[in-house]
Amino acid sequence: MSYEVEWSRVAAKELLSIEKKQRLMILKWVEDNLASCENPKSIPGSKALKGTKYGWRYRVGSYRILATINEGKLLIEVVRIGHRQGVYRNLPEEL
Repeated sequence: MSYEVEWSRVAAKELLSIEKKQRLMILKWVEDNLASCENPKSIPGSKALKGTKYGWRYRVGSYRILATINEGKLLIEVVRIGHRQGVYRNLPEEL
């Protein structure tokens, strides 16, 4: 019973705008920690987002990965990725 990771179009576009060194660091972290994990809510550095029902935040250095967790499909959808100062701007109420 392991989760799969899926990237939204917005997250993929934001990931490509990040410098190569940090982008590779983020991709390696996602592969090591989120892909095929048993419980994505127990990963160190994870936190539930306030104001959203299913939103979760993962810390990777000074970058943040915002994701939704669908427990019925065992799916983690990466919604946004960005530097910690700007990733939280203009978030919808429902991720």
